[in-house]
Amino acid sequence: MISDLMTDLTERVGSELSEAVEIADVGGVPDVDDMYHDKRTWKRVEDVVVVAADLRGSTKLNFERYANTSASLYEALCSNVVRCYSKFEPAFIDIQGDGFFGLFDGERRYERAICAGITIKTFSEQVLLPQVEEHRDERFPSTGLKVGMASGILVVKRVGIRGTNEPVWAGKPVNWAFKAAQEAQANQLIATERVYKKFAENDYVTHSCDCKDNPAPLWDFRQVSTLPETDAQCRLLETTWCKHCGDLFCEAILAGKTNREAVQNHPR
Repeated sequence: MISDLMTDLTERVGSELSEAVEIADVGGVPDVDDMYHDKRTWKRVEDVVVVAADLRGSTKLNFERYANTSASLYEALCSNVVRCYSKFEPAFIDIQGDGFFGLFDGERRYERAICAGITIKTFSEQVLLPQVEEHRDERFPSTGLKVGMASGILVVKRVGIRGTNEPVWAGKPVNWAFKAAQEAQANQLIATERVYKKFAENDYVTHSCDCKDNPAPLWDFRQVSTLPETDAQCRLLETTWCKHCGDLFCEAILAGKTNREAVQNHPR
């Protein structure tokens, strides 16, 4: 049985590697129904922003002794994290076990993505964790969402046995966003330098809000050791949306605003 399978796989791999594959450049992330599965064509999108979220402590959830309680955490988590993404119009959202990722393309994709990332960590810190702590005992581990962001070229094709074809997102951004998320602690956001540079001159992203007398820089450096050495230097954000200024700042970022008078005289 195994010998026959290996023989079949050897022939298939040889056939796949010897046949030409087409790359079709497209303007944005395609709908799943528009992705190829039989045709040997991958669709390539030039600049996609990925926001990944990873649940801290998920491997410590006990589905033997506390199955109902552990499942209730996923019930409280999954649909609500998707709501956080959906508010900012991602082109695609997926859930993989205890991880989530959203893809952002089109106009103001970086702005929509950063707002989604901050919203997810705000949900984790201000909504999810306080209520989890009310119920936490040996059934719940210490938890929280860790967020990572990366951007770049993605290619996609539906791959698998006919009837179960799922999108495969090849390229660095999804992988790097998850590596950044895994390096973070609960309620932290780590972005690659490529993503951070899009906001390096945006006062609404780089500095604390107007509740402070003197707005202060918000981002620190953080090494992500699992990324290539040339890209391991990333940026770390610990703050969430302010309960007083969050709406204003989110709307300003989405509108493309960048300058705040209160920040102009303070170093970045």
